[in-house]
Amino acid sequence: MTTQKKLLIYKILIFVFAFIVAFLPTTVSRSREVNSRVIVEILGIDGGEEIGVTAQYVMPTGAQGATSKDTVSVKGKTLQEAVEALSTALGRRAELGHCSMVIVGENVEPELLGTLMTATDVTADVYLAAAESKAEELVGQLTDFMKKTGATDADFIAYGAKKSHVATNTLLGFLCDIGSASQSSFMPVVTMIENSDKQSAQSGGDGGEGGGGSEGSQGDGSGKQGGEGGGTGMNVEKLALYSSDGRLGVIDKDAARGVAWVSSPIEKGIVTATVQADGETVAEVSARLLKKHVDIKTDAKTNSAKIKVRAIIEPRGDKFNKLDAKNSAAASKAIKDGFSKAIESELRAAKESADRYGCDPLFVGKTFYRYSPDYFEKLYNANNIDVSFEVEIVIK
Repeated sequence: MTTQKKLLIYKILIFVFAFIVAFLPTTVSRSREVNSRVIVEILGIDGGEEIGVTAQYVMPTGAQGATSKDTVSVKGKTLQEAVEALSTALGRRAELGHCSMVIVGENVEPELLGTLMTATDVTADVYLAAAESKAEELVGQLTDFMKKTGATDADFIAYGAKKSHVATNTLLGFLCDIGSASQSSFMPVVTMIENSDKQSAQSGGDGGEGGGGSEGSQGDGSGKQGGEGGGTGMNVEKLALYSSDGRLGVIDKDAARGVAWVSSPIEKGIVTATVQADGETVAEVSARLLKKHVDIKTDAKTNSAKIKVRAIIEPRGDKFNKLDAKNSAAASKAIKDGFSKAIESELRAAKESADRYGCDPLFVGKTFYRYSPDYFEKLYNANNIDVSFEVEIVIK
């Protein structure tokens, strides 16, 4: 063997050895690191004398690439202490960076959510949802539901953010709203229901009168989910209102939809309305919401504000076709009037509920602060502001 060949062999061996030294320990340590962590998909937080934290987590199973869901609950004097106890209870580090939804119990104060964003790995864009009472209880119910139905995680909230008429909020959005001049915010309330009839169990409906759902969503117009024949399902239609002091109350479906029209980026869902045409009442005429635009005009001189909603819709379905077949021009006007009245009714319901709880989820105060800061500082009083509504419907 020539000297040149020997040198080439030595070079190859040295390269292989260097590659093993450089990469093998990293691969081994990375594998150990992955195995030492548990991915948390949903996190529940309860307030009180002690902070309760409940995690829905995924663990690998014996099957190739398969995982299983389960929950664990811990408590601590502080949120940080509870999160540390979570890792101890799991026997592995709880990875919160992949959390897709935070369930908030009724006694949780906004300050605690601020700590969640600044002192843990939970991301600022995680979606928030409110439990009617205990977050621990709801996380357990959601986990059982997901095991039975095959639902992956909090997709129903993410879907509702833009394609269903649900007023959603993120952790950062919630805290920014609370810190704004309006000092108010909201998050959708998730409840578990027992589907007692076929109608409530069907999937992908268009919603009820004056309301709406989302085509292709995981439930009917009220946000319900489930399989035909009954069983457990999810309901996402109410809204929890908050101030800097905590939860003020829960508002019903119509008021929640009114908040969604103004304060949530919903679009491309299905909305319905009752239409009066030729002396006939046609209920649940459906349309696809293509786009919306909201404009709030304030007038410090008259202590007034006007909220204008411009909705671009595309009517669809047999009921619209029946109306349109009679008289296209008259049908268009009747549809515009019907949807305008339905939306305005929801906006008024939102304002009445907000006044009842003394908060501002339509962010009228924030608009006054932005355009009339001196008036806001010296004279602004939410109770003295005359708020009116204008709804424009454009049919495509």
